[in-house]
Amino acid sequence: MRTSSVIDFREMSELEECRGTGGNYSVRAFSVRHPGGALGYRFTESHEGAGSLVYISDNELSPRARYDTPPSWRRDLVELARGADVLVHDAMYTVEEYDHHCGWGHSTYGDTVALAVEARVKTLVLFHHKPERTDEDLDRCLAECRALVAERGASLTVVAAAEGMTLTI
Repeated sequence: MRTSSVIDFREMSELEECRGTGGNYSVRAFSVRHPGGALGYRFTESHEGAGSLVYISDNELSPRARYDTPPSWRRDLVELARGADVLVHDAMYTVEEYDHHCGWGHSTYGDTVALAVEARVKTLVLFHHKPERTDEDLDRCLAECRALVAERGASLTVVAAAEGMTLTI
């Protein structure tokens, strides 16, 4: 059953939490690591058995990159994503590609999987693919990510974002 929605644009700051129209969900913002700044968001329904979605489109997880973030940043990020039904996260680079792009504000596939496993999310959606990557390249990266999950003995579904994809929370 589809319901009508109301879109309400608001300016948010880090760690601010806003209630949606009607109070049926909340949105929390979190500063992520990207040149010039960026925010990630956690959307949570406000009823028992509520679903949650964490959306982080631009974020550099590697500790090699230099950003002015507090020492607790990684722990706080894990807590933002903790137990989410779906984590949509930047996964632009392979490890080899990252060596040439450190400081650009994007993550490797492996770092993204490690975050999802640590935060115990249910489904990871690899997002913000390198534009030159082919469908076959994405399939290989997806297979590598699923192998990393298996190596860690984790329970995590990994999918690659695709045009027209629909997510149900």
